[in-house]
Amino acid sequence: MRSIISKLRNGLILLLCFNFFNAEEELPVIGDSSSSVISIASEYNLGRLYMAQLRRTLPEYLDPVTQDYAEHLVYRLSEFSELKDRRLEIALINDKSVNAFAAPGGIIGINAGLIFHATTEGQLASVLSHELAHLSQRHFARRLQRQKDRSLANSLMILGSIALAGATSNPNALLAGQQAITQQNLSFSRGDEQEADRIGFRNLISAGFDPYSTSYMFEKLQSLSRLSGSNELEFLRSHPLTKNRIADAQSRARAFEGGNYRDSLDYALIRNRTIVHFSEIPRQAVTLFKKETKEAQTKKNKIKSLYGLALAYSEQNDHTQALEKIREALEMDKENLILQIGLLELHIEAENYFEAEALASSLLSTNPKNYPITMLYNRVLMNNNNYDLGEEILKELSITRPKDPQVWYWLAEVQGLDKNLIGLHLSRAEYFFLTGSYETSIKHLRMAMELTGNNFQLTESIHNKIERSHKSIEALKSVG
Repeated sequence: MRSIISKLRNGLILLLCFNFFNAEEELPVIGDSSSSVISIASEYNLGRLYMAQLRRTLPEYLDPVTQDYAEHLVYRLSEFSELKDRRLEIALINDKSVNAFAAPGGIIGINAGLIFHATTEGQLASVLSHELAHLSQRHFARRLQRQKDRSLANSLMILGSIALAGATSNPNALLAGQQAITQQNLSFSRGDEQEADRIGFRNLISAGFDPYSTSYMFEKLQSLSRLSGSNELEFLRSHPLTKNRIADAQSRARAFEGGNYRDSLDYALIRNRTIVHFSEIPRQAVTLFKKETKEAQTKKNKIKSLYGLALAYSEQNDHTQALEKIREALEMDKENLILQIGLLELHIEAENYFEAEALASSLLSTNPKNYPITMLYNRVLMNNNNYDLGEEILKELSITRPKDPQVWYWLAEVQGLDKNLIGLHLSRAEYFFLTGSYETSIKHLRMAMELTGNNFQLTESIHNKIERSHKSIEALKSVG
């Protein structure tokens, strides 16, 4: 872990000092003096490098249903933000601790544990709005501006350490950052935090969320912090929760009292997915959701409890009960796409591939290029040896999700089964590039080149991708 973090820090220095990725020269943004320190284009390139190393270092929460939900929520919030560059990437981390982070270049990281602990969509949105505000106000770049007494290299080490320490509750990541800077320097300034609170709250309200969501989330964090004893929540290390901060959140909310805010059923369903995911003993999740289903007083609570119960039964391999409960939920809300996808998932888990293929085909026809549906449909097609159609739908998805490693991973798998060797190596090369394994990416590109024959256009494209990987390798080399 420590060596990778060290390489990442050094790579950030190289990337921003020497601009290995040949970003177009940008004029400073009027009114944004931080652009004279780091251009928006350089920040974006930094984000791509950081994201690749993050994928190598941290366990991702590889659930297309939750990923799709999180992306839609972040993009919805970004529409009401002051963010000028909305080329965002969302990383879901398979960690039960409460945490979220923002990194330069439009990277938003969300621990699955944040969804697990945030009881309403508004609470989750309040945290994400705060992180988007850090990005829109370019707090990373502005921090570099403030480092008048430091070298640019040391400042960039601070930048890299902020991002990586924010990504994980693993103490090794934090210790690695401390080799270059003190713990105090890993946090945003109090002024940055206050600004992110203020602007994030404004965005939250504009997006239609309950204004008390922020203060409720603060109360939740306080409660979790007390329960954790001396083990302070990682999120609170980088976002200190002071009495003034809580009071400000409550004061802002009171100015907007009187609205009618409904909580999202989709969020309740997604949260129950994380509850099942983090349940070490599936039987306990079954017991929990049985109780909730029995006690549910509203339609929404009944649906979300049945959904959680269906997933929990599936984890126990009780597929008959799982399908029965998901169908009960669908009877109450036939149009909910997460429930429809849930039925598809449970058919696959039960190995009902005939029913699964018919349902997946129908869902994809009404929801073209939908991420979770396409990924699940491909699983069915691979099982049924229909590799041509699997490759077709994943190629279409790769156009809309070119930076998603999982799309390239499964595209490579189906191409291999279909004996498409050039496609196999090109897709694997893209997967390894996006996950920071640049040497392995080059190896697959060279294997693909050996098969191209006289296709000069494809050969040139492969050459360009090899050069791209070489530049990434240079950016990660030690600087002495």
